[in-house]
Amino acid sequence: MRISASAPTRIDLAGGTIDIWPLYLFHAGAQTLNAAISLRARAWIETRPDSRIELVSEDTDKQENLSFDQLSADETLPLLAKLAHRFGAHGIRLTTRGESPAGAGIAGSSAMNVAICGALARHGRLTLDPEALLEI
Repeated sequence: MRISASAPTRIDLAGGTIDIWPLYLFHAGAQTLNAAISLRARAWIETRPDSRIELVSEDTDKQENLSFDQLSADETLPLLAKLAHRFGAHGIRLTTRGESPAGAGIAGSSAMNVAICGALARHGRLTLDPEALLEI
């Protein structure tokens, strides 16, 4: 079985990161103008014949093969590992690729977070409403 998900990267046209907690608490009435662009964050999940969790980041050329108990302490691919742990993943290969350059400041990690959550939720047959996704 193969599951894929993607999310668009965004750019801030005005307001910078003022929409991120807790910054907006210090600027009453501040507004942010964002736009989605065609650079996407992508995540794929494939099942494995064992219970290991293989994490692969194609754009950063990093890879890990972990047990479930090792996920929460992983420092090589911490976003992938923590999300796989949060969703209780077992026996999967999670592959990601971000089309925006790492560190470009255009919310690539936020888009990646959404794509990974979408793929993991679909794999676990979970339905996430927008509020639940924001909490994760």
